[in-house]
Amino acid sequence: MTKRKKMTKRKKEKPRPVIGLLGAIASGKSLVASQFAKLGCTVVDADRIGHELLAEPRIRWALRDRFGDGILDASGAIDRKALAGKVFADPRNLKALEGIVHPELWRRVTVAIDAARHSKTVAVVLDAALILEKGLDKLCDALVYIKAPAKVCHARAREARDWDPSEIARREAVQVSLKVKQNRADYIVDNGTSPEHTFEQVHAILLRMK
Repeated sequence: MTKRKKMTKRKKEKPRPVIGLLGAIASGKSLVASQFAKLGCTVVDADRIGHELLAEPRIRWALRDRFGDGILDASGAIDRKALAGKVFADPRNLKALEGIVHPELWRRVTVAIDAARHSKTVAVVLDAALILEKGLDKLCDALVYIKAPAKVCHARAREARDWDPSEIARREAVQVSLKVKQNRADYIVDNGTSPEHTFEQVHAILLRMK
């Protein structure tokens, strides 16, 4: 008679926490996301997922049909600057873009968050421009507001994206106010000084969430 091995229940691991990043344009959300990544977190980057979607034929041709050939570059790919020029010039165009792109974008973001939550990562970080607007805060265990002086944000946007203050204002006009974002946050990171100072704050937040 063989001795049966005692069956033990495997302890179910608790899903990893999800941290959503809020802040002004060019406040440093990508920097903070990269610092969380260095500490072992998985970053779900909605902008990167959006870029991938724009390269898919179904999405590309739907946008061309709506906005015309002027949004395509010489290779037939979406010219994001040309598309943005049309979208942010008219609220109707923005609504049309969201109708084409956003359903699949937010589906993929949600799937990516769920997969990462059940992995061996330290935490999941959501880097997305419209967390509050699209109700993605409901997926987050904590919200972090990245704070930086307006002049610093404007300088970063000009250097990295060639955007002037009026372009920033046009884009922020379709988002909830910075005051609302800050009030909704569980933590605030001051990103107006040095990357080292920012990292110290990011590390402290992660320690509190473990």
